[in-house]
Amino acid sequence: MRVLTYIVVLFTSLSASLYADERFEFAEIHMGVEVRIVLYARSSEVAEKAAKEAFASFRALNEIMTDYDSESELMLLSESRGSTKVSDDLFTVLKAAKHYCTISEGAFDVTIGPLVGLWRRSRRMQELPRQQLVEEAKERVGNHLWELDEKSQSVRLLKANMKFDLGAIAKGYAVDKAFEIIEKHGIMAQLVDAGGDFRVGVPPPGMEGWRIAKNNKTVLLKNAAMATSGGRFQFVEIDGVRYAHIVDPKTGFGITGLQTVHVTAPTAMEADALATAVIILGEKKGKALIDALPNVSVEIVSGSGTAH
Repeated sequence: MRVLTYIVVLFTSLSASLYADERFEFAEIHMGVEVRIVLYARSSEVAEKAAKEAFASFRALNEIMTDYDSESELMLLSESRGSTKVSDDLFTVLKAAKHYCTISEGAFDVTIGPLVGLWRRSRRMQELPRQQLVEEAKERVGNHLWELDEKSQSVRLLKANMKFDLGAIAKGYAVDKAFEIIEKHGIMAQLVDAGGDFRVGVPPPGMEGWRIAKNNKTVLLKNAAMATSGGRFQFVEIDGVRYAHIVDPKTGFGITGLQTVHVTAPTAMEADALATAVIILGEKKGKALIDALPNVSVEIVSGSGTAH
C-alpha cells in the first residue's frame, strides 16, 4: 500500500511541477530571419539563460556557414585547395548534406553556389542568366566533386572555383542545436522557429500539442520538426515566367512551379533538406523519396492552395 501511495504522490508532484511552469517568449534576428523561441520554465532566470545561449549558438553557426561573408569558414573552404580540416559543426552539416544529395539523386546539392550566384544577379537585374554562364557554372556543381574524410574531419574539393551554399540545411541544423541547448536546461516544452523552419518538444501544459498554422488551418505537433519550401513568395518574373529562388542543380535554372512543400521529420535539419529536395524533384518523385524514409511525412500545396 505504501508503494501505491508513493506512485500516486510522485505522479501528482510531476504533474504539478509541469503545470507550474510559466510561458516565456523571445525573438532575435539571425540568419536573415526572425528566430522565435517559446518555452515553459520554472523561472525567468532559467528561461532567459536558455534563450540567450540558444541565440548565441545561432550567431556562432551563422558566422561559420554563411556564404555572404568572405571570411566565414564555409567561404574559406570554398577557396581552399587540397584537403581542409573543418570544425565539428561544419563537418556534421556537410556529412548530412552529402547523404541527402545521394538519396535525392542530386536534387539537394550544397555545391549549388555557382548557380545560386547567377540567379541572385537575375533577380536583381530582372533578366535570365546567359545559357553559356549557366553551363559553365554547372560544371562546378555536383556531389562527385568533393570528398569527406571522417578520420581527419576534412573536406577535399576536386575542382577549382566551387562554392558551397548551405541555405537549405544550415538553418535547420541551427534550430536543432538551439533546441538541444534549451533541453539541457531541463526545459522540455519548447518551440524554436527560424523563419518557418521549426522544432517543438513536449506540448505546453494542458495542451495535446503545439498549435501550428499551416495552409489556413491549425495542426497539433509535438516532439517533431517541420520545414517549408516553395516558390510562391520569393521569385522573379521574366518574360511571363515565374522563376523561384530555388535552383534545380540539373537544369541550372530556378524552378517554375508554384507549389509549397511542408515536410515533417524528427529533426529540423532533416526537414529542411528534404523540403528542398521534394520541391525540386516534383510531386511524384518527391513523395516517393519521403515514403522511403522512416518517421517523415510531406504535404504538397499547389498554386491554387490545394493540399495533396
